[in-house]
Amino acid sequence: MTLFERLSGFKRCSSEKELTAAFEELAPHFVYGGYIKVNDAYRVYIRTIEFYYHDESDKPDAVKDAIMYHRNHTSEEPEGAYEEPYLPLMSIYMHSSGYDITFENEKQEYRASGLIREYSIYDIGQNEFICLTSKRALRDERVSYLKYYLNGFSLDGNPGIVWVDDVHYPQKQLLQCTRLRTYVIKDGNKVEDTRKWRFKLNEEDVWLPTV
Repeated sequence: MTLFERLSGFKRCSSEKELTAAFEELAPHFVYGGYIKVNDAYRVYIRTIEFYYHDESDKPDAVKDAIMYHRNHTSEEPEGAYEEPYLPLMSIYMHSSGYDITFENEKQEYRASGLIREYSIYDIGQNEFICLTSKRALRDERVSYLKYYLNGFSLDGNPGIVWVDDVHYPQKQLLQCTRLRTYVIKDGNKVEDTRKWRFKLNEEDVWLPTV
C-alpha cells in the first residue's frame, strides 16, 4: 500500500489515545516507506517525523492542536477570524517551522500533517549522501536548510517534487517522544504538551539506502 493510500484512509479520531495509536502506525511509512524526489537531483529521506492534528468541529470529543499552522482561526487570536481552505492530500506546506506533508479531510473536518523534523539528503548525480554539517553528519535537524533542496517547482506542468514509495523494513523501533517547543491550552492557559507525537529514527539504526 502506498503512502498516499494510507493517508487517504486516515480517519477522524475521537481521543488522543486513538490518535497516538494511529500516528504510531503511520510513522514508519514516512521514515521507511520512501523519499521525496526533487527534480532528478536530490532525494530527501525523513529521519524524524512530528505529527499534528486539529479537529475543526465543535464535537465534544474533538482533539484540538492550537499551535497547528494550517487551521481555521478565531476572533480571539491576534490574526483575527478567518478560514483556511483544505489542502489536497499530500501537499507540501511550508511555514516558519519547516515543511509539512498534509493529510487533511474537509468532510471529516480535521487537519493533519507530518512535519519533517530531521532528514538526510541523497545526491542522485553523485550517488551518495551529502554531509550536512561541519561534523560530516548525514542527518540534519536544521529544518530551515531544507529550502536549499525542496525547491524548483516546475512551471511547465511537469512535477518537480514527488513522493516515491520505496519500502525498507525497519531494523530498529522508532524512538517515540514529545514534540519540540509545543504546548496545549487548558483552562485558558498554555501548559506543556506531553503527547508523544514525534517519531525518530534510532541513532543505532544505520539503515541508509544506497541506490
